[in-house]
Amino acid sequence: MSKIARAAEEILEKISFGDYKKPKIQQPSGKERRGVKKKKLTLYLTEAEEKLFDDIYINRLKQKKKSDRSALFGEAVALLHKKEFS
Repeated sequence: MSKIARAAEEILEKISFGDYKKPKIQQPSGKERRGVKKKKLTLYLTEAEEKLFDDIYINRLKQKKKSDRSALFGEAVALLHKKEFS
């Protein structure tokens, strides 16, 4: 079992999502993402980059913010785009 899977299991055992808080940056929810056409993407990350991504994912779980890797990547792209073009 991967490090992320173990951490996710431990976190999920300790928390419930009944008091779920939405992220401050509004990204499309699961329902909104369902109807939107999506593309597959393969990423090649270094171990350091993967660890950073995993740290963010685990932190979101600890903060009781439901998230998946695709949504995190989408949020990262939106933030980078805002930074580049603001």
